[in-house]
Amino acid sequence: MKGARNLLSETKKFSTYSFFIWTLAVLFYFYEFFLRVLPATVASDVIDSLNVSIEQFAIIGSAYYLTYSLMQIPVGVLLDRFSARMLITVAVGLCSFGALWFSFAYGFASAFVARLFIGLGSCFGFVSLMIVTLNWFPRKYFAFLVGCGQFFGAIGPLCAGGPIALAMEEVQGDWRKIFLWVAFFGLVLTLFIGVFLRSKPITKDKILFVDIKEPFKKRITRLLKQPQVWWILAYVATVYVTIPLLGAFWGTSYLETRGFSKSTSAFVISMIWVGLAIGSPLFGRLSDLSKQRKPYLFLLAITGVISTIFMLYTPSQNPYYLGGLFLIIGLAGSGQNLSFAIMAENAPKNLKATALGVNNTALMGSAAIVPPFVTSIIRHFSVNGQLTEASFEKGFLVLPCLFSLAALVALFGIKETFCRPQSEVHKIQKS
Repeated sequence: MKGARNLLSETKKFSTYSFFIWTLAVLFYFYEFFLRVLPATVASDVIDSLNVSIEQFAIIGSAYYLTYSLMQIPVGVLLDRFSARMLITVAVGLCSFGALWFSFAYGFASAFVARLFIGLGSCFGFVSLMIVTLNWFPRKYFAFLVGCGQFFGAIGPLCAGGPIALAMEEVQGDWRKIFLWVAFFGLVLTLFIGVFLRSKPITKDKILFVDIKEPFKKRITRLLKQPQVWWILAYVATVYVTIPLLGAFWGTSYLETRGFSKSTSAFVISMIWVGLAIGSPLFGRLSDLSKQRKPYLFLLAITGVISTIFMLYTPSQNPYYLGGLFLIIGLAGSGQNLSFAIMAENAPKNLKATALGVNNTALMGSAAIVPPFVTSIIRHFSVNGQLTEASFEKGFLVLPCLFSLAALVALFGIKETFCRPQSEVHKIQKS
């Protein structure tokens, strides 16, 4: 049996076709990440065109994170039961359809529904990348190739920032044209994936991400009975939410109130995604090498406290300085990556997939809940309905507070795992 498995693993080799399949999955991840950030670049234009309040705009943006977070565990179940090719094709189609719908939106309700569709399709992006990588390449290259996929996916927010701001100047601020082009790109990608993507090579190798035999309610109940799970969820919910709040909601508009042009603001803010892309694999690797999680969880949270305070209280107009500052904030947010590692180490072996899904639900759920709350604070301190630098600063005071909570949770709540599954440690202690 072991020899058969080794033989099966050897059939997955690097080839031009396997890289082509992987590239399609990466393009989908890039596309959904691009759509996640795009509204932030055109925020003021969308608000004026749709005649919505800033609170309504924040709720429209949160619609993406709402469906994304709620679908994390169901996505694993669906991809285990049905053809990955069919589901990924439908998912990209939903993203494209949502972008098309958004381009024709003329009010709060239609824009909200469009973002729901985009979030529903996007929730398959990262899981699809993992499945394609596992199915088409030897297992020993999984971490490296997924890391590469995440890096290329992070180019999506970069393209949704400065380049889109420049494109907006070319179309005289007509954001609807931008969304039409984006929808067309999604349509082409949908066709390519539908025609060329294969779920896996012709083997009997079946990769299960969720144990579908045990009822969902029973899995969740067993998982949530563990105190460490709650501490980890509290950490990931507080350490990450600053990234979408600045990178996908109000960062560009905030810098515009500080006197920067839209294109410069978008370029500077996009550095937060560069920091996240660099920090996630970097601190993951450092943590693995040192066999410790807690010091890095705490360090990144404290880095977030300091960097957000500097963002709020240093009046620099140097875009390079601010770009470096936002890159550091992105590095701080990469603590979310370590939360997945420590969650997997705390979860029982047969609940790891469920635990990772719950962790991602908390991560994306916070991005759906916190931004509307912060937006209401920004609105309260606006001047005659106009957003000012001071009003943004009042709302953004929440950011160092969130990072501070994450630091306290890392210091006093989360226990060190030493990079080992805790179920194995408990067995050793009992014996």
